[in-house]
Amino acid sequence: MRKVIFSMSVSLDGFIEDTTGDFGWAEPDTELHQHFNEQESAVDTLLYGRRMYELMTAFWPTPNCL
Repeated sequence: MRKVIFSMSVSLDGFIEDTTGDFGWAEPDTELHQHFNEQESAVDTLLYGRRMYELMTAFWPTPNCL
């Protein structure tokens, strides 16, 4: 049986967006991006909600970039 791992980026106060609904604070720097790439390299399937998918396509607009 496989493991199910839940991972989520949140601020220290537990929110994922600021008071205006912006998520820009969580744009990863090089070190954080590398960390998540390494973590996800062992994953078979990723499930994203609608808002996360929309956010990701805003930063990486083509499937080749994902």
